[in-house]
Amino acid sequence: MIRNSLIIISIAICLLACGNNSKKETTLADTNHIPKDTTGQHSGNKNDTTIHHTMASDTGTANVPQSGWLITPGKSIGHIILNDDVQNVIKQLGKPDSSDAAMGSSLMTWFAKHDITRYRTAVFSHRNMGGKDESISHIQKILITSPRFKTGEGVSVGSTKQDIKKYYSLKPTSTYTNNGDKVQIYTDLAKGISFEIDGSGRCVGVVVHKANNTAVAYLNMH
Repeated sequence: MIRNSLIIISIAICLLACGNNSKKETTLADTNHIPKDTTGQHSGNKNDTTIHHTMASDTGTANVPQSGWLITPGKSIGHIILNDDVQNVIKQLGKPDSSDAAMGSSLMTWFAKHDITRYRTAVFSHRNMGGKDESISHIQKILITSPRFKTGEGVSVGSTKQDIKKYYSLKPTSTYTNNGDKVQIYTDLAKGISFEIDGSGRCVGVVVHKANNTAVAYLNMH
């Protein structure tokens, strides 16, 4: 299923690239480097299994995340930035626990403490085959399931659908099954963010992707 999705999305991205070669999109990756943490390795809270990077200090309010835990629609989650080289993620998180690749696209997944029952971070990336930057696999989509990451409004895994709707326009786009339960994915295409909502109406995953890019936004990462 994932491999077929990768093939389809690779074709779609290639077609989009052909029509936009004259335009260079400016993203955070063009101006920023991945921030360096200075707070030391996160080891204080054994119940927190997030593996993204070192821990930002918990000095802010519950609904205002530190920059290292911020979800920015259409741009980034924490220190993982859209359009950046996926190798930078591997430098942060180490070798992925699982990966799949086809036709210049790849899907890499990391689990907290390498345990598939814990929080998940997944990154979809794509190479511009035949382009000058063919050697770089650019990040197209980021998925997290840890509730520690929040948007500027305080939306995160665990938020209710009703709360999310206060800030985002939710359009149902696809579904998947998790342990026998149906999960509905809702997308705010204009802002570049999707939310995975379970049967109880709560968010179980947040995805960031480029705004108004349907080919990437509707890619199944499960």
